[in-house]
Amino acid sequence: MEKNILFDLYGTLIDINTDEKSNTFWNDVKTNLFFDNKMTAIQLKNKYIRLCKKYSTIKEEIDILDVFDDLNDGDHLKAISCAVKFRELSTKYIRLYDGVKELLNELKKANYKLFVLSNAQNVFTIPELKKLGIIDSFNGIAISSDYGYKKPNKLFYKEAIKHFSIRSDAIMIGNDYECDVKPAIELSLKSIFIYSNLTPNKPDYVNKADFIGFDSDKIFERINELVISS
Repeated sequence: MEKNILFDLYGTLIDINTDEKSNTFWNDVKTNLFFDNKMTAIQLKNKYIRLCKKYSTIKEEIDILDVFDDLNDGDHLKAISCAVKFRELSTKYIRLYDGVKELLNELKKANYKLFVLSNAQNVFTIPELKKLGIIDSFNGIAISSDYGYKKPNKLFYKEAIKHFSIRSDAIMIGNDYECDVKPAIELSLKSIFIYSNLTPNKPDYVNKADFIGFDSDKIFERINELVISS
């Protein structure tokens, strides 16, 4: 029997810390990416924010490449390289939680099909999945910037499920109860809630968690339990 798992990424499999607000960061962006632009670092930051707001009025989840296209006068190839470097400059650290690769490998060996369902930007996330060495673990990757919707909007779930022909008894695993677990339950999917350092800070979330932190062995056992009970 085919078995499908949906994973959130950031805060579930990936621990990340980014900064897009500090003046130091925007000075680095100006120096490294827009050195030939007459705008100051603060003016550049404000224009970036205005463009993000502009595109957010058009669709629920923007594609950040639209913003970088505008910042680079429509030069799309330059916009892509600029966006990738922008993300690198903003990232203080990025790493997998301990045991992630082991869990993904065990699930693949057990013939699970693995999918990503993440609120993220394609131009940021795909290079990061490659860098972390897990991109080939997944049978399909659904990123909100490609859909125009983001979790907890169930349209994102429904379109990804349809696109990848994901089974109706799939298991959703995530670190955000409102975005990952609640909509999954409403769509009659099974779910596993991992309370992590990036889980939104709501005290009652701890009580709802299946796991506090990432534990590959216990998560693997819980997945098998859910499959057996279905």
